[in-house]
Amino acid sequence: MKISRKILGLACVLAAMATNAEAKTYKLAHNVQPDSTAGHMLSEFVERVEEGTDGRVKIKIFANGVLGDQLDYFSQIQKGVIDLGLVNSAALENVIPAYGVVNLPYIFRTSEEYGAVMADPGVRAALFDEAGKHNFVPLGFLSSGFRSIYTTSPVANIDDLHGKKLRTMSSETYIEMLDRFGAVPTPLSFGELYSGLQQGVVDGAEGGLAGLWSAKFGEVAKYALETDQTRLTDFVVASQKFQDSLSPEDLEVVNSVFADISARSIEIADRSEAEDLQKAVDQLGVEVIQIDKEPLMKSVEPMYTEAAKDPGKAALLEAIFAIEGRQLD
Repeated sequence: MKISRKILGLACVLAAMATNAEAKTYKLAHNVQPDSTAGHMLSEFVERVEEGTDGRVKIKIFANGVLGDQLDYFSQIQKGVIDLGLVNSAALENVIPAYGVVNLPYIFRTSEEYGAVMADPGVRAALFDEAGKHNFVPLGFLSSGFRSIYTTSPVANIDDLHGKKLRTMSSETYIEMLDRFGAVPTPLSFGELYSGLQQGVVDGAEGGLAGLWSAKFGEVAKYALETDQTRLTDFVVASQKFQDSLSPEDLEVVNSVFADISARSIEIADRSEAEDLQKAVDQLGVEVIQIDKEPLMKSVEPMYTEAAKDPGKAALLEAIFAIEGRQLD
């Protein structure tokens, strides 16, 4: 009996040692606040992957851009130095032109349209199949809410946007959009936006209105315009090295966990956006302004015509319009 117990104990120790030897910690980089909607969903992803793989796949999160901005750590993912990262469609547009289609202003007019498009296998293939040529693997998407405009002074209509310096990302699509709105697009890193608003470097920004609360932009930008011009999509991408390092069983856990979180992200994002905007109104004195969207939609119609002429974008644009029941004029 004593020998059996010793053998059993030794077997347990060896099994534990083997498990620990197989376990590996991977790096996941993102540039959002840990308590943001995306931050919470990424934390859930990490916890569920570790649990589902019995600790064989551990992921350490590097939040708030501590490993650089999205373009910085995306290049490291392509090289296999960083394993995973949150990269939005605006950044990926610079690598694969098709991503520019989902960045087009008013390509999605409702959350229902967005959900139907992002769930379509043909759309996913158009976005994901080219990734391997650029040394990364998309796991899927995390929806952000609709992006709008917030300013440090009142805006009643599109004419009031003329000449206003609005912060945007370094995306050709977003820069052209704001230019067509009549504003002055001003690329600025997210980390510099608060001080930029405070010091008058910019008169406002385009972005999720939740940031008025979560990033406290509402302390300096008191006017929230519900323009809903784009629905920026965050993608979680992995290095080819990360994918190749996982066993088929562990890779299945990673993919299935993320697919579940991805599917829930639309509803979560919409609810979180509404809740955070209300907090900005109640606690920071932000004023929500309803603005006529029709002139904004009209101003960006030439962007659809341009995209339809681009071989890298035309097929995806047609597919999205077909799903939405729209016609390209």
